[in-house]
Amino acid sequence: MKTFKICLVLLAVILLLSACTRKDNLTGDNWSEISAQSFDDINAVVDGFSFPPDTLVSISANRRCLPIGNWQGAHARGIVRFTGLPAQSSLAEYHSLQDPYLKFTILRRDQADSRQELNLKLHKVLRSFIDPDSLSAEDYEYFADLVVPATISSNDTITVELETSFIQNWQSDADSTGLNILILPEEGVEGFVEIRLSSTTEGSKLGYSCQVAAEDEQVDFATYATKEAYSFNHPGAEVDASVWKLSNFNPQRMFVDLQPDSTLFVDPDNNILSPEDLKRVSINKAELVLFIDKSNSNLLNAFSYYVSAFLVKEKPENPEVIATTNMESIIFSYPLTSYATNSADSLVINITPIIQSYTAGKKDPQGIVIMSNYERKDFGEIQFYTPQSSDLSKMPYIRVRYTPPFL
Repeated sequence: MKTFKICLVLLAVILLLSACTRKDNLTGDNWSEISAQSFDDINAVVDGFSFPPDTLVSISANRRCLPIGNWQGAHARGIVRFTGLPAQSSLAEYHSLQDPYLKFTILRRDQADSRQELNLKLHKVLRSFIDPDSLSAEDYEYFADLVVPATISSNDTITVELETSFIQNWQSDADSTGLNILILPEEGVEGFVEIRLSSTTEGSKLGYSCQVAAEDEQVDFATYATKEAYSFNHPGAEVDASVWKLSNFNPQRMFVDLQPDSTLFVDPDNNILSPEDLKRVSINKAELVLFIDKSNSNLLNAFSYYVSAFLVKEKPENPEVIATTNMESIIFSYPLTSYATNSADSLVINITPIIQSYTAGKKDPQGIVIMSNYERKDFGEIQFYTPQSSDLSKMPYIRVRYTPPFL
């Protein structure tokens, strides 16, 4: 009983102490009058440039669609695989097989002002499923067109009617376990399409109606693609100090020279924090704000843009390709992925741990690299105003919310 009473007393004390928390100062010290402060630093963004990557991000991870097409020198081709079809020997004994088809769900088309009908070529692959870029002309044969109208809308479906013989003879000597279909853009035609990735209930679909025996009812057979892949070739970009651009279809990254002004960190009495106090500042949130140049015609080719920021270990002396070995990610309590839609006016990038590493004296400001999370995964491209190309209202800047040390 005595132990129980002691526990009750301790619980009451804890509740009393928690009640003393200042609800307007959740990021500060509960026992002090110090609250979070903030500032904007327009001079922190000194310079920057765009550059092509030294190594390309894998297109097998974080895929959002199956891109097919030609766009400003970039070329994408795709392959879909259907499994679970009856063997040709079984199909040959069916009483009837009717209305075979392929159905694709279209997510996006190019946003060109005068886009035309886009004619994609469907080919039966005569070998096992491999990277579509590794297929040579003798590895596949044409069997149908996939015509994408100029007026296609998001999530519209397109059905391609097939010959019955195509289903009856779907197997190949090289791969008898699945039907592999290569999708190629029409050579020399500018335009692209994004096809929805498949699951067990949606996506690229193969089907037909059949009667196994004359006395049986007609049944519908359908299966969704069990595997998909694509290749993405592009012309390559140059280092460019005049343009700040993130490109997915012709990959480009950005270096931004960040030099935050430490004198903007002040105590509640507006005194500049000493170097020792600066190391003990809590960075509640720090963001880099970049204003989007809406004149970039490729902006609308993607609905949203996701980016990540990395520290640069050694600052480049001149605009140059920055090796991935010269980049460092800062471990944080949650993934530091920032995004903006194509209708937004700005991209706000979370750089909280980067600024915290600067104020704590763990890292010297050497600049950061901003990288799209969807390199070679769509045909989008986003461009920003630079300190040299914008008026005051479009100047990039950082904004910081912090809590000064209490003691």
